[in-house]
Amino acid sequence: MSTVVLQVLERDLPELPPQIAGVVEELKDPNVINRDALIRKIEECGNLSEVVQNAVNLGRMRHGRRARSLDDAILLVGLEATRHIILSVLLQALFPRRQLLENFDRENFLRHCLGTGLAAQLLCIEAGLSEQYDSYKLINYGLIHDIGILALDRCLPVTLNRIFQIATEERIPILQAEVKVLGRFTHSVIGEWVCGKWHLPADIRSVVQHHHAPRRAEVNKQETILMHIADTISFNYYESLLESVHKYGIEEELVRSLGLSMAQISKVEEALPERVERALEILDFKALNFSCPF
Repeated sequence: MSTVVLQVLERDLPELPPQIAGVVEELKDPNVINRDALIRKIEECGNLSEVVQNAVNLGRMRHGRRARSLDDAILLVGLEATRHIILSVLLQALFPRRQLLENFDRENFLRHCLGTGLAAQLLCIEAGLSEQYDSYKLINYGLIHDIGILALDRCLPVTLNRIFQIATEERIPILQAEVKVLGRFTHSVIGEWVCGKWHLPADIRSVVQHHHAPRRAEVNKQETILMHIADTISFNYYESLLESVHKYGIEEELVRSLGLSMAQISKVEEALPERVERALEILDFKALNFSCPF
């Protein structure tokens, strides 16, 4: 199956449009971003500037002044935070919503992705790491970490549907059903392949590739561990949305490595569903499906 999957992805997953590729290239290294060049490239991408500005304002609803331009947005939240907002918007927009197949609920999948970022934020609060990690960065990682699933939905929707069908019919966890259908070519492997094809930044590539195996991460290991735990918490929430009784375990050793306890994990688990629903009331994810003149 893995050979077939790769062949279909090679055939059906497009190259990044030149305008978007230029923006991604400008954002690859946060230490050498040319702000003026970035703004020029963003202004060539349809309404991307407007979408990013709105995302900044949504994230600052409790902080007073609103951004009135892209340049103003960068001044308000900083170049690093803006980088993560732009990448989230771009990569979500490249996978437009399609006619849903029976067993893959895109809305609940969005809850899982958003929930992963929100769980990471809650974990940082519990561990006293909030100053270390930008909240936009964590949301970015959450929205992008399962980019392999989005690639499957775009290029192999029948295969993705089959995974969820098997999980339901055989009453097994989704990740177990995925292995039955895809073998070693899981969504993490597919996601890493997408990151390589589109030349995405190394920090994103590490989270995408290793969010189920954080000990293998060679860069940003602590971030990857954080996102692994957040993903597990959110995936258990996702399974519950699908009315599944399966629950994935979290290694205490990894929890302790972040200075957390299992009691704090339980606290985040309890708080997450309400946090996700509140966020969905504020965020307009339809804005991510902007039209670019390519």
